[in-house]
Order: sequence, then C-alpha cells, then structure tokens
Amino acid sequence: MNAKTRPATLAGLILAVAVGSAIAHLCTSALPFQVGSLIDGFGLSATGAGLVGFFQVGALAVSMILFSPIAHRFHPLLVCLCGVLLAACSNGLVYRAPPSLPLLCFLATLIGVGYGLILTAAVAAAAGSPQPDKIYAAGISGSLLIVVIMMSALPIANRSFGARGTFLAIPLLIVACIPLLLGFRAGHAGKTDLEINSTTFLAGMPLLIIWALFSFGTGAMWAFTERVGAALGLPPTRVGLVLSMSPFAGLVGTSLAAFCSGRLNRLTMLAVGLVGGGATCLMFAVAPNLWVFTAAAILYWVSTMFVYVLLLGTAALLDRTGRLGTLGTGCERLAFAVGAPIGGLTVDFGSLRWVGFTATVACALVAPCFLSGLGRILRRSRVDARAAAPAQAAIP
Repeated sequence: MNAKTRPATLAGLILAVAVGSAIAHLCTSALPFQVGSLIDGFGLSATGAGLVGFFQVGALAVSMILFSPIAHRFHPLLVCLCGVLLAACSNGLVYRAPPSLPLLCFLATLIGVGYGLILTAAVAAAAGSPQPDKIYAAGISGSLLIVVIMMSALPIANRSFGARGTFLAIPLLIVACIPLLLGFRAGHAGKTDLEINSTTFLAGMPLLIIWALFSFGTGAMWAFTERVGAALGLPPTRVGLVLSMSPFAGLVGTSLAAFCSGRLNRLTMLAVGLVGGGATCLMFAVAPNLWVFTAAAILYWVSTMFVYVLLLGTAALLDRTGRLGTLGTGCERLAFAVGAPIGGLTVDFGSLRWVGFTATVACALVAPCFLSGLGRILRRSRVDARAAAPAQAAIP
C-alpha cells in the first residue's frame, strides 16, 4: 500500500479489530441478559441457564484453541464473515427454539464457535500489522465503547420483543456491524514472510501459563463482585451502576499499554500489571465500604486491560501470524470460564474473602514466576529475527 492509502487502511483495520472484538465479547458481556432471557423466556432453571452459558463460553475458548494451528492459512476477513454468519444465525434460531435444554446447549455451542472465529480474525489481523501493540490498544479501547452501546440495546429489545428479545437483538446488531468489519481486508492472508519470526507453541508456554493464571484469578473474582456488593449491604442499583460503568476505566489501561510499549521494559510492565490485578482482587475481598468497592472495580479494569494488551502484543512479537495470540486468547477465555465455578466452590466451602485471596495468589504471586522464562524466549526471538534479516535481504 502507498503512503496515501496507508493511514485510511490502518484506520479501517483498527475499526474492524474494535468491532470484531466487541461482537466476540458479547459472548461474556451479554451473558447476564441471556441468562435472564433463558429463565424468563424459556422457563429454564438458573442451573440450566448457566449450563447454556457455559457451553457458549466454552465453545468460544475451545474453538480458538483448536483453530489456532491453522488460523494463519485463511484470510482474517473470510474467517470473520464465517463467524458472523454462524453467530447471527444461531442466535436467531435460539429466539425461535422450543425450550429444550439439549437443543439450546447445542445452539449455544454454535454461537460460541462463531464468536471464536470472529475473535480469531481480530487477533490474527492485528498480529500481522507493523505495530501490533498499538493496533490492539486502539482496537480494544474502541471495543469497550462499542460493547457498552450494544449492551444498552438489549434491555430495550426485551421490553419491545418480550423475554426472548435479547436473542433477536444480538443477531441484528451483528449484521448491522458487517460493513465495519471489511477493514479486515488489510490483514495478511496465508503464509507470508511474517512467519519467519514464529515460535513453537511449546516455546510460548510461559506466556500461555501467565495468560491463563491471570485470567483464572481475575475471572474468579469478577464473577462474585456482585455478591461482594450485596455482602456489604449496598443497594443493588448502586452495585449495578458501579459494575456496568467500570469497564470505561479499561480505556486508561489500554492507553497506558500503548503509550508505554517501546518506552519501558515489557517484562517490567507485565510484572506491574499482574501484581496490580492481584491487588484489585484483594481490594474486592476486603472492601469495607462503597468507596473501596468502587476503587477496586475501576482499578480492576485498568489492570486487566493493561495486561491484556501487553499479552496480545507479546504473542504478536513471538508469532506474527497470529497463531500464538489466537491460542492465548482461547486459553484466556477457557481459564476465565473455569474461574467462576472454582470461585463458587471457594465461596461454598470458605467465603468471598477466600476467592479474593485465591485470585491474588494466582495473579500476583504465581503468574510472575513465569516472567523469567518469557524473558528468555523474547531474547531468543530477537536474536533469531536479527539472524533471519540478512537472509531475507539476500533474496532477490
């Protein structure tokens, strides 16, 4: 692309990454509304509705993990459009489906796979760009705003179309976003020279472990933040306001990651983010009043988005084809899904404080232990890249 078209193309790619990430994150962000629709609109029990949600989130994670080895062989736009078609059609089928739990779990699995393909396209397209950290930061910042706008439409749909309205609004929102996803045309397709800097999945294991531990800890705590507010005796409306508005603070985290990238040591930034995420979980666990609870929610989103962007950027440095980033995002979603039931067991056999302590240990104590291994892999990757550069230059 020439100098005149590059800024517009880059803006289109950022917009596509933002919209694609927002659609995919409806898988978890819209889950409370979907659970409500399943209970009120289909007559399912809370356990049944939770099971449908588990199949949806689990399918997103597993599909990304299974698809990661071959994701680089397909153009991001093709992968994204396949995911859009699957997610939109499956949500629409749920809207018209009979109240059969096996059928709803099957459709939820298809929805999750669709979301997984969309998120795979976003990760792979950004990983192949010249500045993946900045693409991820800008894209994820935009996705936070888009998710909030999308979620504001779901209660309106329920009032307008009945208890099942959520499953009608989601496919309409997805289809409306298709023109904005065409920016994925700027993503790379197939095997390119970007693969020279690829690493094996085994070599990237420290990164994946850090990713999974951080997501497990923060996921376990976030799932029970509403219960923390209730235990403090806070009004449900106040708790809901804090938890629904706090994602905006994630913009600070993504902006910090973009600003610090290339200026500060990556491992130091990751260490600060991991410890910060663990500290926010501890703040939730010991919060004595609304002010500490609110501060914990704000800092939670700052630290998690800061770490998320850095992890995606690190994966892109190790593997510019997006395979490692896709696998890491899948592991992150799977760990997040597992964190909720583990947190529930901790509450049942302990207390809400024990959830916070467990999350803090996973994020701030165990995960940083793998930073030294990640540092060795990053140094080796830079050496390999420098060694490959002269060979590439010699090719006519």
